[in-house]
Amino acid sequence: MSLASRMYHGETSFDFVGRRRLWFTISGLLVLISLVSLVVPGLNFGIDFKGGAVFRVQPTTTVTEAQVRAAVGPVAEVVQVTENNPVQVIVQTEELPPAEVTRIRATLAKLAGVESNGVSTETIGSKWGSTVSRKAFIALLVFLVVIVIYVSLRMEFKMAVAALVALLHDLIITAGIFALSRFEVTPATVIALLTILGYSLYDTVVVFDKVRENTGSLSAMSRTTYSQATNLAVNQTMMRSLNTSLASLLPILGLLVVGSYLLGAETLKDLALALFVGVAAGAYSSIFIAPPLVAMWKEKEPRYAQLRARVERLAAQGPGAERPERPERAERPVRGRRPAAQRPAAPRAEPELAPDPELAPDEELEDEVAETEPAAVAQAPARRQPPKPRPTQQRRKPSGRQQSRPAKRRRR
Repeated sequence: MSLASRMYHGETSFDFVGRRRLWFTISGLLVLISLVSLVVPGLNFGIDFKGGAVFRVQPTTTVTEAQVRAAVGPVAEVVQVTENNPVQVIVQTEELPPAEVTRIRATLAKLAGVESNGVSTETIGSKWGSTVSRKAFIALLVFLVVIVIYVSLRMEFKMAVAALVALLHDLIITAGIFALSRFEVTPATVIALLTILGYSLYDTVVVFDKVRENTGSLSAMSRTTYSQATNLAVNQTMMRSLNTSLASLLPILGLLVVGSYLLGAETLKDLALALFVGVAAGAYSSIFIAPPLVAMWKEKEPRYAQLRARVERLAAQGPGAERPERPERAERPVRGRRPAAQRPAAPRAEPELAPDPELAPDEELEDEVAETEPAAVAQAPARRQPPKPRPTQQRRKPSGRQQSRPAKRRRR
């Protein structure tokens, strides 16, 4: 039998819910580090959010990053020289006036050995970035409200809150990874953040549906607590969640490694990193965060608190205390017979006396016969005498005389 089958049938079980303090501690540290990284050093917003200009040129000669910075000046915030074929020089600056944009284009064209028209320029205002950020924030709020309403109606409100906590856990950790790795936050990153909410919510709802199925039959006389039923549900769905998450992570990893680094698709790097971190965090939170949080919250209710106290008391008393002993039934008297307590005691047999040596042999034998006969008569049951047969009516012997006809008629 495979490991997944043994976990589903409860033969092999990992205590996920019982070790919730360990999981909460690990998640708390990750969330704390992510929150600190969002302040120092903070997110590296791309040009789409803070505005500015981007210059791109394909040089015909060898150009280094130091040469580009020296030629453009301090206005160059980001300078990148790709190693792909063909080589491309990318310079990103803050929002500049038109005269400064013309100067930088001419400088890059001279350094790269191309004409001024060979330098492409893209200018983005800061208002566009703020508009995108506001719309993304509104979309996130609407998504979270819809999720709370749906899970509350489909399952219950406490599960909806736990799913919401798991989603926020995934978003904060993903944003912290972006801040620490210094990846640019672009519109593709926002799209990836909204996408990972679906992955995280899917795993959480699958686990909660199994929890609701296992805990729906719990009563005051059950021998399983809410935490134990929840832990069984997590074991039963863990392999499914891991398989789903791995099937999603492998293509994303290929997109991150092959597309971004080997093929040089820089625009895919931000999207792939956000998806990879978000899906991994969603798989973790759907197993180690959301179910233990629901179990801890539900067992504070009086119904499940009493059930837990009862199960712990029975476990402390031992296996024999699970079923109470039945009281012994009183012996019913048989009809026609008096109870044993009211029956007369049977006469005790008197002990045999040793023969007196002074008696003569004949007298001793006579005494034994005299003593034995009354006891035998007393012990022998009284037999009923068979009833005497009733005397049958004697028939008259037929005489030789012939009866007259009137006599025969009278007999008839």
